[in-house]
Amino acid sequence: MTGTCRQPRRWRAALSALLDGETSAATADAVAAHLRRCPDCAAWFDEARTMTRELRLASLAAPDLAPRVIGVVEAHLCGCHTGGPCECTDCQCPDCTCGRGRTA
Repeated sequence: MTGTCRQPRRWRAALSALLDGETSAATADAVAAHLRRCPDCAAWFDEARTMTRELRLASLAAPDLAPRVIGVVEAHLCGCHTGGPCECTDCQCPDCTCGRGRTA
């Protein structure tokens, strides 16, 4: 087949699964055969593979956001910010005033 892929949704779903490691050996063989015949899907797969690799590398370099997210959530739930009792079991509030937090 040359030119436009006749079933792009089907093949791109299969290619995406292949990138995510969710493909059986038989399906991987069928996908490889399709890529040899379809320049459109081969180009799409090359671009998707590059983007996937770049996103995975970027996520390795990203800071761990868990402490900030926990702090924001606890800041809204914990009474230590409003003068009430601290309700956190392991207070991570950024501006903790209960005496048990990380700034205490």
